[in-house]
Amino acid sequence: MYEKREAYIRVAVAMCKAGREDLYATKGHSDYFLRGIIDYTPEGKKANLNLKYGPVAYKYSIKAAKLKHVASAYQNRVKGHKPEKLHAEHVIPNIMIFERMVTLAENGVPDDELADFLRESCQVVVITKEERSVLDSELGLTKSMPADWKWGDDPIVRLQAAGIELES
Repeated sequence: MYEKREAYIRVAVAMCKAGREDLYATKGHSDYFLRGIIDYTPEGKKANLNLKYGPVAYKYSIKAAKLKHVASAYQNRVKGHKPEKLHAEHVIPNIMIFERMVTLAENGVPDDELADFLRESCQVVVITKEERSVLDSELGLTKSMPADWKWGDDPIVRLQAAGIELES
Protein backbone atom coordinates (compact mmCIF):
# COMPACT_ATOMS: atom_id res chain seq x y z
CA MET A 1 0.00 0.00 0.00
CA TYR A 2 1.06 3.56 -0.64
CA GLU A 3 4.09 2.48 -2.71
CA LYS A 4 4.50 5.91 -4.31
CA ARG A 5 4.20 7.64 -0.95
CA GLU A 6 6.92 5.39 0.44
CA ALA A 7 9.09 6.05 -2.63
CA TYR A 8 8.81 9.80 -2.02
CA ILE A 9 9.75 9.27 1.62
CA ARG A 10 12.81 7.20 0.68
CA VAL A 11 13.96 9.87 -1.79
CA ALA A 12 13.38 12.65 0.77
CA VAL A 13 15.51 10.74 3.29
CA ALA A 14 18.20 10.23 0.64
CA MET A 15 18.09 13.96 -0.21
CA CYS A 16 18.95 14.71 3.40
CA LYS A 17 22.33 13.05 2.89
CA ALA A 18 23.29 16.05 0.73
CA GLY A 19 23.25 18.21 3.86
CA ARG A 20 21.80 21.54 4.91
CA GLU A 21 23.67 23.67 2.38
CA ASP A 22 22.49 21.68 -0.64
CA LEU A 23 18.95 21.32 0.69
CA TYR A 24 18.68 25.09 1.13
CA ALA A 25 20.35 25.75 -2.23
CA THR A 26 17.55 23.70 -3.83
CA LYS A 27 14.89 24.68 -1.28
CA GLY A 28 12.27 25.70 -3.84
CA HIS A 29 12.31 22.20 -5.27
CA SER A 30 13.29 20.28 -2.15
CA ASP A 31 10.42 21.47 0.03
CA TYR A 32 8.00 21.21 -2.90
CA PHE A 33 9.13 17.59 -3.33
CA LEU A 34 7.64 16.79 0.09
CA ARG A 35 4.19 17.42 -1.36
CA GLY A 36 4.48 14.13 -3.24
CA ILE A 37 4.28 12.31 0.09
CA ILE A 38 0.68 13.41 0.56
CA ASP A 39 -0.68 13.34 -2.95
CA TYR A 40 -1.28 9.67 -3.75
CA THR A 41 -4.08 7.19 -3.14
CA PRO A 42 -3.25 3.79 -1.65
CA GLU A 43 -3.34 2.43 -5.23
CA GLY A 44 -0.71 4.93 -6.41
CA LYS A 45 -3.04 7.31 -8.25
CA LYS A 46 -2.14 11.01 -8.12
CA ALA A 47 -4.94 12.63 -6.14
CA ASN A 48 -4.03 16.28 -6.80
CA LEU A 49 -7.27 17.48 -5.19
CA ASN A 50 -9.62 16.15 -7.82
CA LEU A 51 -13.06 14.60 -7.61
CA LYS A 52 -11.99 11.18 -8.86
CA TYR A 53 -9.30 10.50 -6.23
CA GLY A 54 -9.66 13.20 -3.58
CA PRO A 55 -12.38 11.49 -1.55
CA VAL A 56 -10.21 8.37 -1.08
CA ALA A 57 -6.88 10.14 -0.65
CA TYR A 58 -7.68 12.92 1.82
CA LYS A 59 -9.43 13.67 5.06
CA TYR A 60 -12.02 16.47 4.87
CA SER A 61 -13.30 19.11 7.24
CA ILE A 62 -16.97 18.77 8.07
CA LYS A 63 -17.78 21.80 5.89
CA ALA A 64 -15.66 20.55 2.96
CA ALA A 65 -17.14 17.05 3.26
CA LYS A 66 -20.47 18.46 2.07
CA LEU A 67 -18.73 19.26 -1.24
CA LYS A 68 -16.63 16.09 -1.41
CA HIS A 69 -18.60 14.61 -4.31
CA VAL A 70 -19.52 17.87 -6.09
CA ALA A 71 -17.52 18.26 -9.31
CA SER A 72 -17.76 22.07 -9.39
CA ALA A 73 -16.07 22.30 -5.98
CA TYR A 74 -12.86 20.98 -7.56
CA GLN A 75 -12.99 22.94 -10.82
CA ASN A 76 -11.03 25.96 -12.03
CA ARG A 77 -7.78 25.27 -10.22
CA VAL A 78 -5.81 26.92 -13.05
CA LYS A 79 -4.16 30.27 -12.27
CA GLY A 80 -6.21 33.23 -13.36
CA HIS A 81 -9.53 31.42 -13.10
CA LYS A 82 -12.16 31.72 -10.42
CA PRO A 83 -10.88 29.75 -7.42
CA GLU A 84 -12.36 26.37 -6.53
CA LYS A 85 -14.38 25.94 -3.37
CA LEU A 86 -12.02 23.39 -1.81
CA HIS A 87 -8.41 23.73 -0.67
CA ALA A 88 -5.87 21.05 0.27
CA GLU A 89 -4.27 22.29 3.48
CA HIS A 90 -1.14 20.82 5.05
CA VAL A 91 -1.94 20.02 8.66
CA ILE A 92 1.56 21.21 9.57
CA PRO A 93 2.81 23.84 7.10
CA ASN A 94 5.13 22.31 4.53
CA ILE A 95 7.88 24.85 5.23
CA MET A 96 7.95 23.79 8.87
CA ILE A 97 8.23 20.13 7.88
CA PHE A 98 11.11 20.96 5.54
CA GLU A 99 12.93 22.94 8.24
CA ARG A 100 12.46 20.16 10.78
CA MET A 101 13.55 17.49 8.28
CA VAL A 102 16.79 19.39 7.63
CA THR A 103 17.43 19.82 11.36
CA LEU A 104 16.77 16.16 12.12
CA ALA A 105 19.07 15.05 9.30
CA GLU A 106 21.77 17.47 10.44
CA ASN A 107 21.50 16.06 13.96
CA GLY A 108 22.14 12.55 12.65
CA VAL A 109 18.67 11.10 13.22
CA PRO A 110 18.59 7.56 11.77
CA ASP A 111 16.92 7.14 8.39
CA ASP A 112 14.03 5.10 9.78
CA GLU A 113 13.22 7.83 12.34
CA LEU A 114 13.39 10.48 9.63
CA ALA A 115 11.03 8.40 7.47
CA ASP A 116 8.64 7.99 10.43
CA PHE A 117 8.72 11.75 10.98
CA LEU A 118 7.73 12.32 7.34
CA ARG A 119 4.96 9.70 7.50
CA GLU A 120 3.50 11.32 10.60
CA SER A 121 3.97 14.96 9.62
CA CYS A 122 3.04 15.02 5.92
CA GLN A 123 -0.74 15.10 6.14
CA VAL A 124 -3.30 17.09 4.19
CA VAL A 125 -6.88 17.93 5.04
CA VAL A 126 -9.30 19.31 2.48
CA ILE A 127 -11.01 22.44 3.78
CA THR A 128 -13.20 25.12 2.26
CA LYS A 129 -11.83 28.40 0.94
CA GLU A 130 -13.66 30.16 3.76
CA GLU A 131 -11.91 27.98 6.34
CA ARG A 132 -8.60 28.70 4.65
CA SER A 133 -9.27 32.42 4.92
CA VAL A 134 -9.76 32.12 8.68
CA LEU A 135 -6.60 30.06 9.05
CA ASP A 136 -4.41 32.28 6.86
CA SER A 137 -5.83 35.80 6.95
CA GLU A 138 -7.59 36.04 10.29
CA LEU A 139 -5.15 33.95 12.36
CA GLY A 140 -1.96 34.42 10.32
CA LEU A 141 -1.16 30.70 10.46
CA THR A 142 -0.23 30.33 6.79
CA LYS A 143 3.32 29.13 7.51
CA SER A 144 3.22 28.51 11.24
CA MET A 145 1.56 26.64 14.05
CA PRO A 146 0.00 28.30 17.14
CA ALA A 147 2.64 29.93 19.34
CA ASP A 148 2.49 27.36 22.16
CA TRP A 149 2.72 24.33 19.82
CA LYS A 150 5.90 22.22 19.67
CA TRP A 151 6.93 19.12 17.71
CA GLY A 152 5.24 16.06 19.15
CA ASP A 153 2.09 18.00 20.10
CA ASP A 154 -1.19 17.34 18.30
CA PRO A 155 -0.80 18.78 14.79
CA ILE A 156 -4.56 19.35 14.48
CA VAL A 157 -4.47 22.30 16.93
CA ARG A 158 -3.73 24.68 14.05
CA LEU A 159 -6.98 23.70 12.39
CA GLN A 160 -8.84 23.72 15.71
CA ALA A 161 -7.65 27.28 16.35
CA ALA A 162 -9.50 28.27 13.16
CA GLY A 163 -12.64 26.39 14.25
CA ILE A 164 -12.12 23.72 11.60
CA GLU A 165 -13.66 20.40 12.58
CA LEU A 166 -12.70 17.21 10.77
CA GLU A 167 -15.15 14.56 9.67
CA SER A 168 -14.75 11.31 11.55
